[in-house]
Amino acid sequence: MSFPFRQIANAAVSFLPAMTTALALCTAAAPTADAAELRQYRYEQVSISACHIDLQQDALRMYWKDPAGNLFGTFANLRAWLRPQGKDLLCATNAGIYDKDHRPLGLYIENGVTLRKLNTRQNAYGNFYLQPNGVFIVEEKQARIVDTASVDSDRPRWLSTALYATQSGPIMLRNGEINAAFDPASINLFVRNAVCIDPSQKIVLAMARNPITFHDFARFLRDKLHCVDALYLDGNVSRIYPSLEADIGPAFGAIIGVEKAIPQK
Repeated sequence: MSFPFRQIANAAVSFLPAMTTALALCTAAAPTADAAELRQYRYEQVSISACHIDLQQDALRMYWKDPAGNLFGTFANLRAWLRPQGKDLLCATNAGIYDKDHRPLGLYIENGVTLRKLNTRQNAYGNFYLQPNGVFIVEEKQARIVDTASVDSDRPRWLSTALYATQSGPIMLRNGEINAAFDPASINLFVRNAVCIDPSQKIVLAMARNPITFHDFARFLRDKLHCVDALYLDGNVSRIYPSLEADIGPAFGAIIGVEKAIPQK
């Protein structure tokens, strides 16, 4: 199968004092073993939050439902579930496109268990189906973004060691190239979030908190965050933790985030 581009391979932002305090507490409370860090960027008048993650040190997880089958849906619900376990979130965002019943629209793997199968449908309506779409796969100490066609053609290769995975679309960057379907002159502006990977295997969860085009967001991920591979997660429903608006809005599907241990008093 051929694709339009190669196969896999601060104006300063002003924050309310409460936001500044919350971010400071988040960083200060993290044990020294945690390297994840939430940073704020300004890119062509767009405010972008980005959580930088090192899988050699950070505990990256995905969460959809609790053991009783109840949807987490919000960061507040997830944090309430984590706290009795002596854990909390360092940073998190929604983990991909979901259906009206809050089920991931494509492949979803959590703790090594496949809970939703790979969606190989094409030529359907919605961002999920913009080609190529793909899968963000988390393995032990490494991660990948792989296009759906490649995953489908060799599932044992790509999924046999997957601890977590979420399928979404479109792929925004592949081997440093912006998806050829993105129009630099587009006026299609939306809040968007994405996951991307840099050459050193660092992961970034990024959210444009003001409307931005696909092309400009991809360019930011490549030129400012130095990512080489990136996968779009979702649009206007997206939120990122910590932020003032983290739990303002409807419930979404799965969540991707970095856990931290709560310091013992």
